[in-house]
Amino acid sequence: MQRIIIIAGPSGVGKTTVTNYLSQKYNIPRVITHTTRPMRKGEKDGESYYFETDTSFNKLHFFEHVKYGSYQYGSSREALNKAWKKSDLVTLIVDTDGVKSYLDELKEKAFFIYLTVSQPHILRQRLIGRGDNIEEINKRLDSKEFKRDLSLNPELNDKVHYLNNDDLNKTKEELDEIVKILKDSN
Repeated sequence: MQRIIIIAGPSGVGKTTVTNYLSQKYNIPRVITHTTRPMRKGEKDGESYYFETDTSFNKLHFFEHVKYGSYQYGSSREALNKAWKKSDLVTLIVDTDGVKSYLDELKEKAFFIYLTVSQPHILRQRLIGRGDNIEEINKRLDSKEFKRDLSLNPELNDKVHYLNNDDLNKTKEELDEIVKILKDSN
């Protein structure tokens, strides 16, 4: 059965780090999402994101999409199907609003992880550490979307696996257990 590990949480919590770990250790591809923001140094189109114009972005079929600051982000049906052609187990990073549409539509195919940290100031430090523009960081931290992603809608509590990402080694151990369970259930 095709499965998707959906990963959500606030900016800076380590969503990309977690998906990179799953990709490197288990060869689990990430569903590439779309954005209209410019590429950062070291990013590649079709690997980091599908970098879109506003026009090309609006032609896709989205499970969910959102605007952060000046830029649009979204995850499409086209990208999910492309990832499933590579592997029956894939990962996807979404915002907390986008999770519900995936869970409703994909049901038992979806396994949802909500990443957290114990102290919110850690998130700002991580955003600065990855080289984001300070003005964009401040916009993001002040956005209603960031504030929303700091917690999870209680209606999702019975569908979520909470994972604290203060210590990456502990996070990796828990991810190893999750992958084992998902692969054994196929």
